Amino acid sequence: TGAEGEFISFQTSYVTPGGTLTTNSTLRFRSREHVLDLITRSGLMVRDVFGDWSAGSFKPECSREMIFVAEKAK
Repeated sequence: TGAEGEFISFQTSYVTPGGTLTTNSTLRFRSREHVLDLITRSGLMVRDVFGDWSAGSFKPECSREMIFVAEKAK
């Protein structure tokens, strides 16, 4: 239903025999840089970032996912 900065709002409707339930939700999608910073500050090291669940390369312009693989920093 809308997008502003890191926030995406949407509406979902569930149809049941008893009627329709509609919910409004807002999700926050942090930037890759922000997530990398949080991981590093927590004492972990990012080993890889994938752009899909098949381990495809992360491409900022078209990837729909950001999947971070991290390990304890040495």
